Amino acid sequence: MGALSGISGGHPMPPQRHHTPSASTATRIPPSHTGPEHHRTAEARASRFACGTCGSPLDRYAELPSGTVSFEHPIWKDADHPPVPVAADAVEATYVCDFCTDPQILFVYATTQRVLVQVETPGGSLVRDYGTRWAACVECAALVEARNLAGLLERILSHGMDFAAEVVAHLSAMLRQVLATLRPGRALSVDGRWGPHPLPATTLPKVRDRLAALIAGDVALPFGLGHDAMRTPLTASLTIARLYWVDDEFTVLTRNAAQVLPRLGFVPGDLPAAHGFVAWAQPVDARRRCVAASWSSHGDAVQLVGYRSIGDGLAPAPLQQLRTEVGWLIPVFAVTLRPGQPVTAAHPAAALVTTWRLIRQRLAESTPAKVDTSIRRAYQRARRPEPEVALVRIRGTRSASAPAQHGNAGTGSERERDFRWWVTPHWRHQPYGPDRSLRDWIVVRPHLRGPQNKPIRATTTVRVLGTLPPRPDPTA
Repeated sequence: MGALSGISGGHPMPPQRHHTPSASTATRIPPSHTGPEHHRTAEARASRFACGTCGSPLDRYAELPSGTVSFEHPIWKDADHPPVPVAADAVEATYVCDFCTDPQILFVYATTQRVLVQVETPGGSLVRDYGTRWAACVECAALVEARNLAGLLERILSHGMDFAAEVVAHLSAMLRQVLATLRPGRALSVDGRWGPHPLPATTLPKVRDRLAALIAGDVALPFGLGHDAMRTPLTASLTIARLYWVDDEFTVLTRNAAQVLPRLGFVPGDLPAAHGFVAWAQPVDARRRCVAASWSSHGDAVQLVGYRSIGDGLAPAPLQQLRTEVGWLIPVFAVTLRPGQPVTAAHPAAALVTTWRLIRQRLAESTPAKVDTSIRRAYQRARRPEPEVALVRIRGTRSASAPAQHGNAGTGSERERDFRWWVTPHWRHQPYGPDRSLRDWIVVRPHLRGPQNKPIRATTTVRVLGTLPPRPDPTA
């Protein structure tokens, strides 16, 4: 939108007189330019551009009659540098609502034709190219759905800027074109800036059901999930998925272990259930976005989808609208794994695969979590089985009062450490039988040592991913 033709461009405001692009403030591309970044083809005009310095989407203008293209920061961006136009996907672009500049965008709309508005400036005429794609926040999306021109204009004008009469007329003309040429439907945007908002275990069945309804609905989904071949089985899988909620401590363990995940080949036996949905108490990925994931088995392939939370910081009215129309989660990645396929710390599903591996290594214990009474009653009214949520915690912690040997003290003295640590898997020559007179080698699985009320030392989490060394030779 704006000067961009992709999702989330600049703010839809024409430049004030002092913001008019000029040779000193804008990057200018003559129409004959045929370089790799800006060659004038339909495909190039449909690209999204952002500033390579600050990541802000850039507005695009075409000067008349020369057709020279100029790029400039949008009017809401107080930039202290000239624009450096690059492909938006080449930088960490900062997208905002194309109507009100709210960074919490949720939907993307498309028009049947490019929205073009001519602007008269002291230096001549410019054509403002708003493109065909329009990102919207929750509140602006409601106004777009209602085709409420007056409401959209009022919302734009209420965002703290004093606009001249000709600017308001320009905005009205632009909005009228948008609403008159909208294509049916809308797409879910993954470009919004939402703070993480982890999900309570007590609400997980409701969150899962609303997510299944979103996947099954008519909103276009990212990552290819909107195709029937993906949408239908994912919806079916979510409705029967076993639910897991991972507590804070186990989540920290998962995140730390995933960051050092060695190269592993995917093993279907790692799955704790054929179809599952897990929510972590904190974000588990490097970008601090992913708070939940689902998996579904299809023959020897497993489809994995990660989710981020939405809604944090919204006022009560738009928040309720968001929960009704979308829910609590939107996809943040989708991948498929097959047996033997390598997974490393850089893989988007590293945290999920790590969670499976830790559960399989019996480092976790699962207890039933209490589900909200209102949710249980809703299931009863729908004649559905009562929902079950498995609360996943770290198993095998020592008592807080139990002292631990300080392995590095070197004095043989015993004192309480101020942390806990992971012990690697190893073999133990264990006594057994009458009067414990016999011995045999047994496997000691990874486990925590140290006082239960102390934090876990992060540097030892790599140990839980280690493999068991060869069994010792009894003849040696």
